[in-house]
Amino acid sequence: MTSLQVAIACDALAHTAARHRRALSGAARRVAPVGEALLDLLYPPRCAACGEPSPSGQEPFCATCAGAIDPVPSGCDRCGLPGPDRRCGHCHAAPPAFAGVQAGGLYGGPLADAIQALKYGGRPAVARPLGRWLAARVALPQGALLVPIPLARRRRIARGYDQAALLAGHLARAAGGRRLAGALRRVRETPPQVGRTRAERARNVAGAFAAGPRPVAGLDLVLVDDVVTTAATADAAAAVLRAAGARSVTVVAVARAE
Repeated sequence: MTSLQVAIACDALAHTAARHRRALSGAARRVAPVGEALLDLLYPPRCAACGEPSPSGQEPFCATCAGAIDPVPSGCDRCGLPGPDRRCGHCHAAPPAFAGVQAGGLYGGPLADAIQALKYGGRPAVARPLGRWLAARVALPQGALLVPIPLARRRRIARGYDQAALLAGHLARAAGGRRLAGALRRVRETPPQVGRTRAERARNVAGAFAAGPRPVAGLDLVLVDDVVTTAATADAAAAVLRAAGARSVTVVAVARAE
């Protein structure tokens, strides 16, 4: 088997294990420790980055990979760009439509591997432990509603799922929040942002989003994505939501790129 086939097989086992664990929820789980131990034996949780088994409750990373994830350094209080200034030059010159960015860690190493597995490795099950991991590392505003940044239609069809939507759902459940469906639409297909400059990224997503049928007037919203790099995509999406009447928009991502 290829490494991709192994990863997909592990993901299938993870889906099965998660289904069985949900069946043991609440009171049933409290009286079934033997059943939980048996599930861990049959379907051991695996690291989202390296694929090695990880102790139950430690997902999504094994101890080695977890220790290799760097926290986001201090930096711009608006876009989260690591650096010495509390407000970076870009945000000072042209403040974005969102109020701030939080991320679980700095993009790179095992965190990048896990995100790549979710986005390009055909492993949607990685979204669940990543969402739970992120919930423990960010502070969602009280009463805020989570809005995933929608994937382009062609890429969603090709991939079979929208990773930001999966992340938003699992983050909401883990953090006790609520995902708001139908608030934001992607109305224009855009090429991938990878490899583009800040200005090119901004032009690429200009006019790509529109407000959805769900009203957002007066609401505090949290945009959810996998990675924030220049924040051009988040800015374009936040601008649409603010124009639709959202009271505030902040951004949460699994990782922040330097």
